[in-house]
Amino acid sequence: MSRPGRRLAALIVAAALGVGCSGKAATPKVAAVVEGTEIPSAQTEALLETQVRNELAQAGSGTAAVDGDRRQTLTHFVLLYQIKHALLRHLARAMNLSVETAGLNPETEAGRLSEAMAGRLFPDVADDQRPGRFMEWFEEQLRAAKVRVDGHFGRWDAGRGVVQ
Repeated sequence: MSRPGRRLAALIVAAALGVGCSGKAATPKVAAVVEGTEIPSAQTEALLETQVRNELAQAGSGTAAVDGDRRQTLTHFVLLYQIKHALLRHLARAMNLSVETAGLNPETEAGRLSEAMAGRLFPDVADDQRPGRFMEWFEEQLRAAKVRVDGHFGRWDAGRGVVQ
């Protein structure tokens, strides 16, 4: 091989190694899509960092970081939380159901939507039985939903309704 050819080959190999070893891949713009609703990666990352900070604060002094396995578990937890909220809002829209949610935190909003949906779906079920019936129904909807998770954040296991 000629000298210019060897230089070119060396540059190609160096570039390939550089790309492969350049560290963290760019975060995608969308973490997941639930029934056509996008979950922005920035929101997932912000919730994740809040969760990590809370966990570190609970662990007390001497803990400087969350290890990779724990971070991955927290990422899956946070994204599943977002997927469930997106699906709940999607199902409520499909039922033409709305409740006043202005100024509410996501947990309170989800609680109000769940109650209203359960009342509509199971009007003849006793009040104390309705939440359990609703959760069974919702878990079925979750497993059947069209969900796509970007590989950066994990993968969707539709059979179990979880992010892995």
